[in-house]
Amino acid sequence: MARPSRDPRQSGNGLRGLRITALVLLITFGVVVTVITLWPGPPDPDGQLALRVFLLQAYTHGLPTWITFGLIEFAANIVMFVPLGLFGALVMVRHSWLVVPIAVAASIAIEVFQSARLVERVGTPRDVIANGLGALLGYLCSLLVLRVARRRIRRRDAAAVPSTAPQTGTVPADV
Repeated sequence: MARPSRDPRQSGNGLRGLRITALVLLITFGVVVTVITLWPGPPDPDGQLALRVFLLQAYTHGLPTWITFGLIEFAANIVMFVPLGLFGALVMVRHSWLVVPIAVAASIAIEVFQSARLVERVGTPRDVIANGLGALLGYLCSLLVLRVARRRIRRRDAAAVPSTAPQTGTVPADV
C-alpha cells in the first residue's frame, strides 16, 4: 500500500522536524538577544574599547576610514537579528512574512526600554533599522531554506510512491 502523498506546502508532516529545530533555536537566540539588549550596561565595554583601539591602529595600516566603529556596530545589530528572522519565519511557515514586523516591533520596544530605563544604554532609531534589516535578511534566508526543504520532501515522496504507469519496453505476461 502506497503512502498518501503529502502537500509540502503544509506546515506539518515534512517540515515538522525543521520547525521544531527552528523553534528551539529561536528561543535560544531570543534569550541571547534579550540578555544582550536589556543588560544594564554595554554588553562588553572592554571589547568596545579594544575595537576602537584596533580600528585606530588599523587605519594607520591602510584600513579604509569609512569602516568606523558606528558601521561595525550597525552591522552587528543586523547580524544579531538575522537568526530571529530566519528561525522565526521557519517556525511560522504559513505566516512567515509576519516575522519582520514582529522583529521591528520588538526592536522598538527594546530601544524604548533602553532609553527609559537603562542609564548606560542609548536607544536609537538606527538600531531599529539595523534590527529590521537583520530580520528581513533572516526571512529571505528562510525562503531559500524552505524551498530546498520542500524540494527534498517532494523528491523523497516521489521516490517512495511506486509508479502505476506501465513500463515502456515490457511485454505483458498474458501475451
